[in-house]
Order: sequence, then structure tokens, then C-alpha cells
Amino acid sequence: MKQLFLGLTALISMTAFSQKEELKTLKKLYGKETLSADELKEYKEASDKLNVNAASESDKVYAKLFKTIYPALEYDSKGVNATIADKTKLMNPDFLAEYGIVLDKTIAFEEKSGKKMLSDALKKEKDEFRDFLYGSATQLFKDSSYREASLMFHNLYVFDPKNEGIALNNSAELAVQAQDYLLAEKFYEDLKESDYLKSGYNYYAVPKTSSQEILYPSKEDRDRQVKLGVADNPRDMKMSVKKPDVYKMIARLAFQNKDYQKTKKALEEAKPLNPNDADLLETEFQLNFTLGYDFLKEDNKLVDEINKSVADKVKYDELMEKRKKTFKASLPYLEKAYQLKPSDNNTKILLRSAYEILDMKDKAATIN
Repeated sequence: MKQLFLGLTALISMTAFSQKEELKTLKKLYGKETLSADELKEYKEASDKLNVNAASESDKVYAKLFKTIYPALEYDSKGVNATIADKTKLMNPDFLAEYGIVLDKTIAFEEKSGKKMLSDALKKEKDEFRDFLYGSATQLFKDSSYREASLMFHNLYVFDPKNEGIALNNSAELAVQAQDYLLAEKFYEDLKESDYLKSGYNYYAVPKTSSQEILYPSKEDRDRQVKLGVADNPRDMKMSVKKPDVYKMIARLAFQNKDYQKTKKALEEAKPLNPNDADLLETEFQLNFTLGYDFLKEDNKLVDEINKSVADKVKYDELMEKRKKTFKASLPYLEKAYQLKPSDNNTKILLRSAYEILDMKDKAATIN
């Protein structure tokens, strides 16, 4: 038993020593500006071993860190030889989210433990990567590559959602500008659910070189400019005041994308925030007209069949009944469309026809 205990103690000691060596290797390689192919291989092997053997909280934190950041180190090592495929791999939203989280968690762990071995380097890495994403997004916008800029701003938000709510707002607006309405709908949904919209702030001031108020990336940036005397008239704005606009855009985009059930739901959510908004009323009108018209879009074919069946009374009656049913199904939507926009001629023509076919002559007479 004593020999077994001594053997286990030796095994544990060897494992701990191995972990220390792997950590030592990884920290040394991480500290280099760029890594060669051989160094990347050495890094990967040490990272894989550490992730298998990590037992203590500390080892697990660093094992997760060094494993997660490998793609970024791999990309940096390629420098000017990095391909579009390499950049696409790095810009994967799942990786970006995990990358940002693991940097924050490791910094928080070191602050809690009081041993700041990598915190300064990790903060610098996060700042530099954030600047890289922001610079890329801004350049794409300047080049009028609005869809690509939208995606890059969204990447910036995914990487640092706590501090980059503005980037999420930019991504949604630029997707609309790019006329990619499916992408815009997704990003506006992200904005709707974000802490930025629910509890965030926008920070404004007026640069002394201009009379036009501008939005600053953060409170710290704005306050620094005011303190330096290069801007004044600071103003804070709760992002929640933009909820009506965000909810309205989701309704309009859902309709644009022909998702009518989602449009109904989005309108129900948006209307209490925008009770008299002209754009929302127009969207609601278009939705009801479209739903009503969808029942009648084959009416000309049905009329042709009816005209050909005059001699066959049974078939004629069946087709006439079918026509009445389609108009009856469309009626609630056409009535709502007419209520929302009584001046629309197409709505009036269809609603009058519906009333006449359904033997509602009195109501048909009221449609002028």
C-alpha cells in the first residue's frame, strides 16, 4: 500500500511538473511577436497536452486561453501571406465570441488571484484586435462595401458585446444600406435583444472645430475630449429611446422578406411604441392588402373556368361557391386595409368586388 501511495505521489508530481513545463513553453511562445511554423507546431502540441492534463483552476484557465487564441497566433504568423480563407476563418463569429470571452475571463482570473502574469499583454491584445476590426469595418464603409462593412461591425460587437453596442447598431443600419434585408433583419433582431438597447447609453459632444454634435465610441473617449478642451456640450442619451425605431424596422424588414407571420408579431410589438407612426401604418396596410390579395390572385383563372362551365350547372355552382369562399377569406384583410388607407384604389376595387360577390350590396355601395 505504501509503495502504491508513493507511486501515485510520484505520478502526480510528474504530471504537475509536465504542466509547468507546458505552461512555461506556451507563455514563452505567446510572448513572441510572431511564430514560425515550427514554433506554432510546438505551441499546438504543448496546448493539447495542457488541455488533457490540466487539473487546477489556474491550469484550466490558461489551458483554455492558449487553446482558444491559437487561430489568432496562426493568422499573425502568416503576415502578408495570409489569404482570404485565413481571414474568413479568423472572422468566424463563434471564434470571435469565444476569443473575446476567454481574454476577459483570464484577465478577471488574474485580477482575482493577484498574479498578473499575462493581464497587460492580454489587454493589449484585445485592444489591438478591436482596433483591427474597427479599422477594417471603417475602411470597408469608406469603400462603399456596405454589406462587408456591416459584417465586420457585427464581428466587432460579437468580439466585445459589453463595449461595442454602437458597432451592432452600425451593422444593422449598413445591412439596410446594402439592401441585404435578410441580414438586416437578423442584425436588428440582435440589436433588439442586446443589453446595449435595453440599458446602454450613447455619448455625444460638440467638437470645437465644428458646430455639429457627434457620437463618441465610449464615455471615456467623450469625457477625455471634453477634459482636453477640444469638445464641449456633452450629452448622454439612453439607447432605450431608440426602441420604437428598432421595433419598427424589424416589422418593415419582416414584411420586405415576406415573412408575414413574423410581420404580424412585430407589428403587435411595435405599434404600442409607435401608435401613430406613418411607416408602421403603411406596413400594416401593405401586410393586410397582401394577405387579402393572396386569396384572389388566381381569381382570373377561376372566372375563366366558371365561364366555360355555364352549361354544366353542377360544376358551375361548385366553382361559384369556391369563388365566394376565396372572397370571404380575403374580406377581413381587405376591410382592414381599407380602414388603414381608404384612398387606395386597388383596395377599393377588390373590396367592392368582394361585397358584390358575397351579396353585400349595401356595403359595396359605400365604397367610392
